[in-house]
Amino acid sequence: MKAIELLQKMENQVLKPLMLKNNFQNDGEIWWKSTEDFSLVLTLQKYWWSTEDKIDFRINLGLMIPPIKESNKKRPEITELAVCVSQDCYLPEDIQFHKFKNSIGYCIKNEDDMEEFLTVVQRDFEKYIIPQFVKQQTLEDCVEFYKDVPFWNQRLDRFIQEHKFKLMNNLAS
Repeated sequence: MKAIELLQKMENQVLKPLMLKNNFQNDGEIWWKSTEDFSLVLTLQKYWWSTEDKIDFRINLGLMIPPIKESNKKRPEITELAVCVSQDCYLPEDIQFHKFKNSIGYCIKNEDDMEEFLTVVQRDFEKYIIPQFVKQQTLEDCVEFYKDVPFWNQRLDRFIQEHKFKLMNNLAS
């Protein structure tokens, strides 16, 4: 099976069902779920050097402040996120290194075993990534989760403060 087909199978059999089950919306490879204060955002990022035979990709997970509104037809861009970390932030260190792991995320090749790859990715999503991700239901939950993540904890605090300031200005107008 070609690597590109393996990636598509992973998206259709693992990622899509889990995201829909957890009430995420999507536009292509960007998924989001909004609360009143923020949106959880997950993207699948394929690298430009990938080919049909070998694909390097990573899972980006983050927060968007202010949240994506239903009426907003524009899909979120990764550069707009208050926080954007890789899957490794959600995975225990002892399982981060395996046959399909590289320095930036995952790597799949034509000769890789489909069932083995799907099992690893499904474990990562079902047991670690999605449960921790959807626990972030309030801004306080988000601050708590990212408090020990350098750079992103400070950026999140700044986005929260800027958003509160904008809301206060709107109320004063």
